[in-house]
Amino acid sequence: MRGAIIGFGTIAMGHMVGYSRVEDLSIAAVVDVSKERRSHAEESFGLPAYSDFAKLVANETLDFVDICTPPSSHAEYSDLALAHGLHVLCEKPVFLPAADGYAGQLGRIHASDRVYYPCHVYKYAPVLAAMKERIAAPGFGKVVGAHFRTLRAGHAKGVPDWRPHWRREPGTSHGGILRDHGPHSVYLAMNLTGLTPVSVSCLTGRLRDGAAYADTEDTALLRLRCEDDVEIALHLSWAAGHRSTGYSIMGTSGSVVVDGDDLTYAADGVVVRTSIESGFDDPSHQEWFQRMLLDFTAVVAEPERGRDLIREALTTSFVIDGAYASAADGGRWVDCRVPEALLAPA
Repeated sequence: MRGAIIGFGTIAMGHMVGYSRVEDLSIAAVVDVSKERRSHAEESFGLPAYSDFAKLVANETLDFVDICTPPSSHAEYSDLALAHGLHVLCEKPVFLPAADGYAGQLGRIHASDRVYYPCHVYKYAPVLAAMKERIAAPGFGKVVGAHFRTLRAGHAKGVPDWRPHWRREPGTSHGGILRDHGPHSVYLAMNLTGLTPVSVSCLTGRLRDGAAYADTEDTALLRLRCEDDVEIALHLSWAAGHRSTGYSIMGTSGSVVVDGDDLTYAADGVVVRTSIESGFDDPSHQEWFQRMLLDFTAVVAEPERGRDLIREALTTSFVIDGAYASAADGGRWVDCRVPEALLAPA
């Protein structure tokens, strides 16, 4: 299948590595509003580059688009691609609330016969795939709690050619670290534990750079309450002064902890420690995209699988929306369940 990347910035470079390793997919063109990024695509990759979507579809025959722009334009490009009969891959946050909530965009996805694929790439980190296997093992038991930690020395910078601090511009980012890193933690919580959040409590703050980025939070503390009153705690911060990523999940009979590339599994009195190279220090996550793109091709071949991915992405957005509502009201618990009507084709 031939595709185009829309938004040729930092994360798109990770996607490009993935495409170079998947035989059934190729990138034929690029769309970017930045002249410098278009020149980079043409000169470094030999790809035709266009300033807008209309020029892209007027000149290229495509099967899919891969949306790697900042959040504010995800829905616009998604709608354009679906209207032109193209499959869509979309970076997180996959969905943002519009004037009609999520009904309009979900309706257009349901009305299409194309695959809409969320780029939830953390699921394809090798050490987290191994963690999921341990949780599913007979000796682990039922999940009873979890704690995830995402600490960074600051917000990730975009390419210097186009507004490198867009993550701190609310009109473009639609939030701070909660909207940026929060989706990774939420969809991973569901993917790893098999549980779905039903309510969320959240506190946010600005611990550093308060004057410079007064409109976006750099720290968020979330509690997700799932079925059977199981709670998952998420700690996100751009104010940590260092980069650290960790996941801890407790079961009735075992536990598993991931700290960067290191995994510790305990069950039946036996503790096993191993290290699985996963590249958590590479913010472009180049090594993970091959696995994700292979899954995309599998979903195109078996589109029924796409329904669960839409549910995962929409639930993630409902949790983040609920977290912002909670933080605005002192951390009160907010219902974050997705109405089934949104998930069912009309």
